[in-house]
Amino acid sequence: MSVSHTSRPAIAPTEILQFLDGTQIVNPRFFYKVYEGYGFAVGHRFPGVGAGSSVDLYFENPSGSGRRVYIVTVEVTSLAQAWIDIYRGNTVTAPGTALTPVNLNFEKNIPSIVNAEYGGTYGLGTLTFDDVCPGGSKKQAVGGAAEVGETAIIPPGYNFLVRVTNKSAAATDLAVRILWWEEPL
Repeated sequence: MSVSHTSRPAIAPTEILQFLDGTQIVNPRFFYKVYEGYGFAVGHRFPGVGAGSSVDLYFENPSGSGRRVYIVTVEVTSLAQAWIDIYRGNTVTAPGTALTPVNLNFEKNIPSIVNAEYGGTYGLGTLTFDDVCPGGSKKQAVGGAAEVGETAIIPPGYNFLVRVTNKSAAATDLAVRILWWEEPL
């Protein structure tokens, strides 16, 4: 039976496409959530972070949000050596600068329920992950990236904080980016 690709309905999330040569395309769940308008990103660049200084990015699924948050990745990039610590169950003592999550589907105007910010004062919860950003890139021995905290599920009322500490002897630029999708409870 021949199927016309011009009249074909939208791809169902369980459908696998197969080309005549046998190649298959599997539609990842994150891509499908982006397609639906529930895939988001947030990030911030921290320029000129002094030697030994730390920066924080706070991420929360607020109580009563009505959605569960599925973290795809937390990415930290540094132009120098850095330590990365992730804490759960933090408290906000003094709020920082709010970040606006971006919907990754340009055609959808669905806002995220996530509260994200940086630069506040935070009571740290439980350290759940620690890592290093090694310093050194493909071409030069300055900088690098680390991917941490993949595939976490955050119900309403939970949060985490990414703390990055410059471990080099000079000021450097750091960045944190988080990708996720949301689903109604």
